[in-house]
Amino acid sequence: MSSQYERFSDALIYLLKNWRSTLDARFRPFGLSQARWHVLLKLLRASQSLAQCDLAERVGIEPASLVRLLDALEHEGLVRREADPQDRRAKRITLTEAGRALALELAAIADVMREELLGSIPPEALAQTIEVLESLQRRAASLQEAEPGRDA
Repeated sequence: MSSQYERFSDALIYLLKNWRSTLDARFRPFGLSQARWHVLLKLLRASQSLAQCDLAERVGIEPASLVRLLDALEHEGLVRREADPQDRRAKRITLTEAGRALALELAAIADVMREELLGSIPPEALAQTIEVLESLQRRAASLQEAEPGRDA
């Protein structure tokens, strides 16, 4: 394997680890686990309530794990489960007023950190990096779909 490939994968892995660790530290005063703040931010960025299964996919966890998170967030008054009008068995998740206020505060903190990290990168370089990362993400998703034994 090329050392350039290894450098890339190492840089990506450490960037993601450090990015999340820094956000964790900045969100620590709110007493939220990484999983909880991730759910709140995904709901904030959604243009509408999300089906539980869609939210689980966006957060990158199994639906059963999301149920436990939603139980806690609902108990804290941050999210609300509502019956899906199209499928009575399904639930749609939305932020409460308190959840939205908290998520907006978290998003503002994340925006500051993003600016601190990315602000010195020339816009052209950032645009090219985004294109490369999105292309890699599509390729990784394609490879994952092609894995033997994957449920369809």
